[in-house]
This record gives sequence, C-alpha cells and structure tokens, in this order.
Amino acid sequence: MHESELTLKATPPRIPRTAIERARLQAYWNDAHERTALAVVAPAGFGKTTLLLQWRRRWLAHGARVAWLTADDHDDPVRFAEALLQSIREASGRQSSASAQARSTGFDALTELLGDIAQQGVETVLMIDDAERLPKATLRGPVHYLLLNAPANLHLVFGSRLALQLPVAELTAKGNFATLSADALRLRLEESIELLEKRLPQLGVDERAHLHDITEGWPLGLQLAIAAIEHAPDQAAELQVLSARHGTIQEYFVESLLAQLSPALADFLTRIAILDRMSADLCAAVTGDANAAELLDQLAKETPIVMVAEGRDSMRLHALARDFLLARFEHLPKAEQVELHTRAAHWFAGCERFHEAAGHALAAGDRVQAQAFAARSLWTLSTSGNYAEAREWIAHIPAKMMANDLDLRLAVASILALGDRSEYALEIARQAIADPGTPPLSLAVALRVAAGAAAYSDRVGMMRDLTARWPEDVAQAEPLHAVSRLNTGALAALHDGATSEVRERVAQALHHGSDGSLRLAAAFGQMLLGFSHVWDGDVCLAEVVVRPALAKAERERHRRSMVPSLLASVLAAAVFERDQPAAAQALLANRLDVIERSGFPDNVLLAYRTLAYLALSQNDERRALNVLKNLEAVAERRQLPRLQAHALAEQVRIHALHGRHETVAALLQALEGMAAEFDRDDRQPLIAEYRLMLAIARTHAALAKRDLDDADQHLAEADALAARLHRGRAALTVMVLRAVVARQRGSDEAMPLLQEAMGLARIAGCTRLLPDTHPLAVEMASDMTLPPESPPMPPPAKAPAQIVMPVRNGLLTCKEAEILNLLGKGMSNKLIARTLDVSGETVKWHLKNLFLKLSAASRKHAVDRARLLGLVQ
Repeated sequence: MHESELTLKATPPRIPRTAIERARLQAYWNDAHERTALAVVAPAGFGKTTLLLQWRRRWLAHGARVAWLTADDHDDPVRFAEALLQSIREASGRQSSASAQARSTGFDALTELLGDIAQQGVETVLMIDDAERLPKATLRGPVHYLLLNAPANLHLVFGSRLALQLPVAELTAKGNFATLSADALRLRLEESIELLEKRLPQLGVDERAHLHDITEGWPLGLQLAIAAIEHAPDQAAELQVLSARHGTIQEYFVESLLAQLSPALADFLTRIAILDRMSADLCAAVTGDANAAELLDQLAKETPIVMVAEGRDSMRLHALARDFLLARFEHLPKAEQVELHTRAAHWFAGCERFHEAAGHALAAGDRVQAQAFAARSLWTLSTSGNYAEAREWIAHIPAKMMANDLDLRLAVASILALGDRSEYALEIARQAIADPGTPPLSLAVALRVAAGAAAYSDRVGMMRDLTARWPEDVAQAEPLHAVSRLNTGALAALHDGATSEVRERVAQALHHGSDGSLRLAAAFGQMLLGFSHVWDGDVCLAEVVVRPALAKAERERHRRSMVPSLLASVLAAAVFERDQPAAAQALLANRLDVIERSGFPDNVLLAYRTLAYLALSQNDERRALNVLKNLEAVAERRQLPRLQAHALAEQVRIHALHGRHETVAALLQALEGMAAEFDRDDRQPLIAEYRLMLAIARTHAALAKRDLDDADQHLAEADALAARLHRGRAALTVMVLRAVVARQRGSDEAMPLLQEAMGLARIAGCTRLLPDTHPLAVEMASDMTLPPESPPMPPPAKAPAQIVMPVRNGLLTCKEAEILNLLGKGMSNKLIARTLDVSGETVKWHLKNLFLKLSAASRKHAVDRARLLGLVQ
C-alpha cells in the first residue's frame, strides 16, 4: 500500500459544521471510556462518525493519544496491520519498532506494537470507523487479537453499521466491552428542539416538535428536513408541505438508499410500504416472497429506514421512507395494488385484527367488506386507545347496521365518549343501563361508556353510583370491566380528596395486568396515580409513577396519540414544579390539541396551567394571559365550568400582583358568579375545589389592596379546604401566603412559616413554590439566605495543594477518601495511582473496599452513593 493511502486511512475526517455536542452521549463516554473496547453500531445517518470524532477530541483533552483508522473491504490482516501502525505512528509522532515487520507477519507486528504501548504507559485509543467493511479474516484475526491482548492503557473504539462478528461475550460479561446502539443515537425530543432552535429560529416549539415527530429522531433525517426548509421565506408553511416525494429528501432516498439496494430488494420494499407494522409472516403473505424474513433482516441491518421495536409486529418503516416508497407503490399497475391490499386484508382478518383489515379492504375498493371489518374493529380500537383511527371508521358504518346491534352501538359510544359527542355516547349508555333486558356483559360495557363520558364532561358526581351498579359477576370474570370499575371509583375518590383510596384502587387494578385489552385502562390507572401525587403535592412521586408509563406508551404508540399525550400533561406539571421548564415545554410540545380534544378536564387543566406558569417564568405575562384566555375558550366549548373557574382565578392572581384593582374586581365577580354551576348533583363533588380556588383568589385580591384581615379570613378557609381535599400543593401555597401576610404585618411568625413551607416543598420536590405564589415570598427567602453582616475576613494564606475529603463517622479511611475524591473527578486507575504515588494494584484494592462499603456496583455508582451520603462534594 502506498504511504499516501496509509496517511489518508489514518487521517480523521472533519467534524461537520452543524454537529452538536449531545450531553447524553458525552455522559456515556464518561461512564464507559475506561473499558477495553466500545462499539457504536447503527445504520447510516445516525451520526456514528461524528460521535467518534467528538469522543476523540475528549480523549485528546484528557492527554490520551488517539489513532484513527478508516477501514475498507481490502484490509486483509497484513494490510490492516500496516494501516494500524501508520495510525499509531501519526498519533504518537514517533516511529514504532514494529513497523518494519508489518509486511512479513501481522501478528508479530501487533505483538511488538502492544508491547510498545504498554511500555510507554500513555493512555492510547485506537478508533476504527466503517469497521463493518473489514474482511472476516481480519476481524477474527488481528482485531480479535487486539481485543484479547490489549494492555490496560489501550482502548479500542469501533464505528460500524452492523454488529461485528467478534467473540466478545467474556469481555462484555466482565464489563470491558460496551455497545451503543441506534436507539441510543436517536435524537431525543429535547435534542431535536435544541438543534432546530439554532437552525430554524422561525419555528415555534410545537413546530419543532412536529419536525422531530416526522423524522423520528433519525439524525440524518432531521438534517435533510432542515436542508429542505431552512432557506424558505416561510419555514412554518414549508414544514406543512414537507414530503419525501420531492426535493432534498427524495434525492437522498434515490441516491443513498435505492441505488445501494438490489432491484429485488427495492421492489420488496415498495410492496411492503402499504403496511404500518410488519412481521416476516405478513410480508411473505403480501409479497408472496418466501425469503421475506431474510430480506427484512438485511434491511434492518443495512439501512436506517426499518425500525425494530417490541411486540408481535416488531418492524415498521421510517415515516419519511414510507412516504417516499408509497409514491413508488402508486406507480405500480392498479391491479397489482388491489391484489397486494387484498392479501393484506385477508391476512389481518385471519388474525382478527379487523381495523387493519378494514383499511386494506377499503384501499382495495371493497367497501362492503371494509364496513364489516370496521364494525368488528371498534371494540379493539377503543380498548387499545386508538381513538382517532376508530372515529374515522365510525363514519363508514351504516346507520342501519348500528340500529339493530346493541353491542355495536355501545362500541361506537365507547369511542365517542371521549370527544365532542360525549353527550350522545352518554345517552346510548343510559338507554342500555335503564333497560332491564340488557345482558350483564352489555350492562358493564354501558357503565364503562357512561363513566368515560361522565369523566370527560367533568360530571364526577355520577361516579360513585356507576361503580355501585357494576354487575359483580362480570367484574369478577372480565379483567377489563374489573379494572374499569376500579378506575371509575378511583376518579370519584380523587375528587373527594381521598388520594390514598385512589392509590389503593389503582394498585388493585394493576394486578390484572397492562397488556392486550387492558392497555388503555392500565394507562388511565397510572394517570390517576400521577394525579393523586400531584394533588398531594408530591411531584417527585408523580414523576416516578408517570415517567415509565409515558415511556412505555410512546414505545407502543405514536407520540401524538391520546395516551402518551394525556400522560405527558401530568408529567409536564410535575417536572415544571421541579423547575425544569424546558423539559415541561418539550413534553407538551405539539400535543396540546390532542389533550384539548381527548383529555379529561384535569389533563387539560394541568397542561394549560403549566404553559401559563411557564410563560410567567420567562417574564412573558402577555403569553400567560393568552394561555388562560384559551383555557377559558376550551372550557366554554366543552362546557367545563371548573376549568373556566381556574382560568379566572389564575388571572386574578396575575393582575393582583400588579395592583390592577378594577380588573381584579371584575374577574373576581365573574368567578364568584359561577357558584351555581356546582350546585348540580353531577358536579357537587367539585364545589369544595371551587371554593378553594375562590378563597386563594380572594386572598390575592386582598393582598393587592393590603387588606390583611380579609386576607387572613380567606386563608383560614383555604387552609381548611386544602386539608379536606388533600391538596398538598395548595396547602403549601396557603402557608406561603400566610407568611407573606405575616411579613406585611411585621410579625415574627413570617420567617418560621416560610421556612416550614420551603422545607416541606423541598421534600416533595416543589422547587417553584415561592416564585409561583408571590414575589414577596421570593424576596423573603432571599433575605433569609443572606449571610450576617461582618467585617471582611483577610484572604487565607495559600497552602500547598492537597486533597481534602470529609470522612464521615469513620466510614472511610483517609486513603479511601482521597481515591473517592479523584474518582469524582473522572480519573482512571492509572492517573489515581500516579497522583497518589501508589501502585495500580493498591488503587484496585482500595476501590474494592470502597465498593463494599458504599454498596456500589461501579465507579459512577460509588461516587453517586458517596454524594448521597455526604462523603464527596
């Protein structure tokens, strides 16, 4: 090989100008960079090379020597050894004694090279990009040899499109080999938003989230989308017509995807583009290709467009790629299109997946068969939470078909219950409930529909009665109805202030499982659990409950579907309380319309309150008031007086803090005039909540006028109501306002009250308690933390640099404390040994003792445990 070729293979490429530092991936480097080997494995377009270049820069900053090698198909063992020696030589700036032997025998050269690296004692990293191109003989020979014989100061990093065929099970078991997959490289929503904020500043947060949803976190897909719209005069308008059927994105798929696939594989892709989710059996049935499993496996390994997930149908096409391929499908002969859809319809019907069968039957032009399948699909769609799709199918079902079929009417009603036709759904359910001839199972379905419609329309006064009327035999025999009954009772308990009963009922419901027909009901239970913790004011627990439920829902459904959106409204409220505004905003981005349309009143309320407080935290009062006005409009449209009352109460607070007395008086009058709305039997349980928000609003109005006696009177009422309803967050607000009143009176009780409120808020994670209650409370807290006035101390004399570590209760020896401190700084064992002038074995011995004393499983775990115990700063 010519020296110029070797030089090019050993020269790392330039980091792209648009590359961003992804803190999550850099944190992974912090945890894993001391391992013998790391592999970054993902299809094209996931940023493997960029990540390796960023890691290279970090290793260099830590004083390591970093060699780079771009692999290719011609790297047989000898050629690979030559290239490797050139890479090491360029990284170290010195000639290796092994270089003369490289041509004669690769292994002898590698042995001598490894000896050189070990003898020099310098942290050395070898990065091999495009490693999937290495011949099998090279992987099983020199590469495997390097892995087995690498000295402690050598690390190997591979960038590869495919998992490397290397025997690394033992290395992995010992924690010396780690793999970063495509899922880890996929952009998270917050990362996409950060990148788009820089590249497409005209877009709002919702539009950035929409672009993330379209590209599904595929880094190259996002870059292609940015390139397609960044020079448009109206980026938002261009986003609405973004398509993979023309322009930059189409060119990529033509040049970088189809051009690299065989004609047979390209044709296979085109024909399976009609499938939303796929399995090998389904693809074989539709295309008639017996090798479908092998083709899918090849596509998943070699292209970025086949997404692999959990579940029965574990594969699907990336949305952009599917859009592009559907354009090609539409150019197939019409008869072939019909045949492919017909095959798909028959396959799905055979599996009793009637909603998918209906879609393909309709696409094949068989309207009668599509109607029959659609009618049989509604119950499954309603129990799985696919309400948007179900509503579309209802329009295809003839009225005559529903007129004589009670179960079909109830299935339709179960879907309409959570939407703008909830009143119609409730009427269907009431008719079935009132009819003594309704079979027990149909009666249970009718009660479930009535509960859903009542919850959607905030008629929580109906819940206890509905729970009591559930047929006991059906509830015991059918898990779905048992869970629905428990959830209905939990919602009633929530608004009665019995949050412990909510948790007890949800715990019982979860014993029945969370898959199949229970998926939606279980998700609702988790949501109610989150509500109960938010009510109690314990947002830390709310996050612990809801975050994994949301992650599961997002894996199973699209981000903008109903269940993830409703769970996101609860989690957003919790993380905002913990003073994570960007995370809260990202959770709600491009979801508010779904929450408005399909959410229960409490979901809508939490989402809008979070957005209003978020705007205020950014000093954007106008936006906050607009959000509250929009909440009023939603409340009026959906006839939800409780939400309208909350919107008015929040506006009272905002205007009162600015001393706008006439505006406050008008808003307060409107709020007080709503009392009659809660006198109805079906809204009677909400009256205490109404009185609570009214008392707090009156307190703000009284504080604005400095009428402290009036404020005290309203706070006393609010305190009693908050305790009765278990509204822990409202109770903390009342305590802070009592401290504010006491401060304005000049009372000594002010600071102790505020300190108590802050202590309780800290336990619950309510970091934003003071700024979201009253600015005077923030000022008081600031005064409380000021150090006492005293004459300035002279600067201390400079002492020699030394490591100082607290040793708590004699838990750690001085040497263990020193090592723990250096671990916290990210030092390797070798660097620790050099710093403390001890041997590497001594460091290992002390680390073993540290792990035992701290019950830690890793270096990072040890540092985290030490911080928790106050052993490290």
